[in-house]
Amino acid sequence: MTDDGKTVTALALKLKGPPTRTVEVQSPGTPPVLKVREGVVRIGRDASNEIVIDDPFVSRCHLEIRVFPHGVEVADLDTKNGTHFQGARIRELPIQNEATLVLGKNISVRVRVSDESREKAELDEFVGASSAIQKLRSAVQRVAPTSLTVLIEGETGTGKEVVARAIHQRSPRAAKPLVVFDCAAVSPTLIASELFGHTKGAYTGATGSSEGAFRRAHGGTLFLDEIGELPLDLQPALLRALEARQVRPVGGESYVPVDVRIIAATNRALETEVEAGRFRKDLLFRLAVTRVKTPPLRSRPEDIAVLARHFAAALGASLAPQVIVQLEGREWPGNVRELRNTVERAVMLAGGPGVLVSQLDYDEDEFDDLEEESPEPTATGMQAAPATIPPGGLSVAALASTELPFQDAKQLAVDAFEREYLLKLFSESSYNLSEAARRSGVHRRYLRELYKKHNIDLASLRATRSK
Repeated sequence: MTDDGKTVTALALKLKGPPTRTVEVQSPGTPPVLKVREGVVRIGRDASNEIVIDDPFVSRCHLEIRVFPHGVEVADLDTKNGTHFQGARIRELPIQNEATLVLGKNISVRVRVSDESREKAELDEFVGASSAIQKLRSAVQRVAPTSLTVLIEGETGTGKEVVARAIHQRSPRAAKPLVVFDCAAVSPTLIASELFGHTKGAYTGATGSSEGAFRRAHGGTLFLDEIGELPLDLQPALLRALEARQVRPVGGESYVPVDVRIIAATNRALETEVEAGRFRKDLLFRLAVTRVKTPPLRSRPEDIAVLARHFAAALGASLAPQVIVQLEGREWPGNVRELRNTVERAVMLAGGPGVLVSQLDYDEDEFDDLEEESPEPTATGMQAAPATIPPGGLSVAALASTELPFQDAKQLAVDAFEREYLLKLFSESSYNLSEAARRSGVHRRYLRELYKKHNIDLASLRATRSK
């Protein structure tokens, strides 16, 4: 592990090209703050971990934070006391922005993800020369230096978070944190705790205290994404926080002052929500001090080629003319996000950075045979099953052993079911991943991860079937 005084690189997974994603981990362990650009960070009691937490309820090797080229995920290492997120025990959890995890009984670990290349590209930023994008630039430049509360309105995928980041970066609060809170991604029962914080023992599972999004954003900006999804019964508490600039943690007895600028975003027509009784009119007035609208991609088709080349260049690739023509001929209901994802996928499937992308669409079936070969597959196409999963189809009664803790016994049953289901599913789908995904209703990517988890070698299964 190397240390340049600011950033640590955990040498476990090597990325192609220079890493741009930074993951910051805050914990009561050693070191208390760790920034990682690539690889795997392990957390636990043992001194061999990158972060060492001396707590009897934390396992020797408790948690892994995996920084992949395609994203970041955390994984509990089958621990006794578990890892919890928003009150629920997890095994694996993808992280897009940030998450606060509880290890063991009451050890809080905060993981924050930032993608430097994407943030730089976003702040480079409203790409295009259309009149719609020019109006958006002017609106951001006008409101950013002020302290006004901003409501950003627009369809899904039009870049509302990009606009919020641009406003923050151009504001006097740029040196302070920008905290993103997605109202649609948090369980309604936990929104108050995640927004305002909570005290220890405030509710079942609150084994420690939490600051909440408002206090984490103190001095900076709080971005409330998908504000239209906020439950009606929580809107009065948010209104008070906005008006009084103070919050009371769940279970707390006193209010805590906060200094934050509020930016909210929605893809809903909030006036319609008010008429339907799903959104408070006074809260709408408080949020919509000034409004910024993000234009859909269909209103600026002249920007499609510019955007596509921009996204490809950010990956070190370029697009052939015929690809640009195909992109311009498509409808983009998912707007800029859909276009960006399409370009990124085409670049990666074409070979990654440095390529000229000459083909937009690929037959995904041709990639099924490109999985990494499993070492020494058995004659049935299966590697030796993990020791914890007995071979053969066992009954629920056989798996429900009371000699194991409930969570472990339950996981054993789930693993056995998954394995048997996958084998039957692939057999009935002629070992075609796309057909299996269609039959099961499970996304290809997740299905691929499942059969890797259970050591199923599709190539060997196909070969055995053909013989």
